[in-house]
Order: sequence, then structure tokens, then C-alpha cells
Amino acid sequence: MCSFARIICKQKGCLGYSVYRDSEKENIYSVVGEWQTHQAMEKHFRTQLFEVLIGAARVLGETFEFNIAEVLKTGGNKLVEQITSKPRGSAVAD
Repeated sequence: MCSFARIICKQKGCLGYSVYRDSEKENIYSVVGEWQTHQAMEKHFRTQLFEVLIGAARVLGETFEFNIAEVLKTGGNKLVEQITSKPRGSAVAD
């Protein structure tokens, strides 16, 4: 995952991209990206690299939740998008 983050950091407008593993819960990770502008962040979401990240989460985890939040200059944050995957065999679609 570290090499993946290095590749993303080379994208125009990316100020930083880090992956953190939860110290208490198994298989819980946080991915933090910092972008120069909202437009640069949105462009990243349309790249093949971002599709690979979502695809890897779907393959590696039976379920996953991927929350994308934007930190606001005024403090706080707003949810930009939420991507979830249900357990395999579930009747509920992604």
C-alpha cells in the first residue's frame, strides 16, 4: 500500500497521501489524502488509481465502508461520498 500511496502523491495537486492501520482493530485502515484544491481531489476520484483502491477493498474485504470527507477551512468536515460493500451473497446491492 505504501508504494500505491507514493504513486498517488505524484498526481498533480496531491499534497500528501497516507495509509494508517488501526492499532486495536484488525483489518481497519484509514487513508488520508491532502489535495491542493477541491477540483484536484475530484479529478483523483475519476482516475484509474482510485478505481484500483476501491477494487482492492472489494476483493480483500467481505464488507467495507469507505467514507470520503472534505475538511473545511472553517472547521469541521462534510461527507463528500460514502461507498459501502455488503457481505457476499447479500440480497442488498452495493
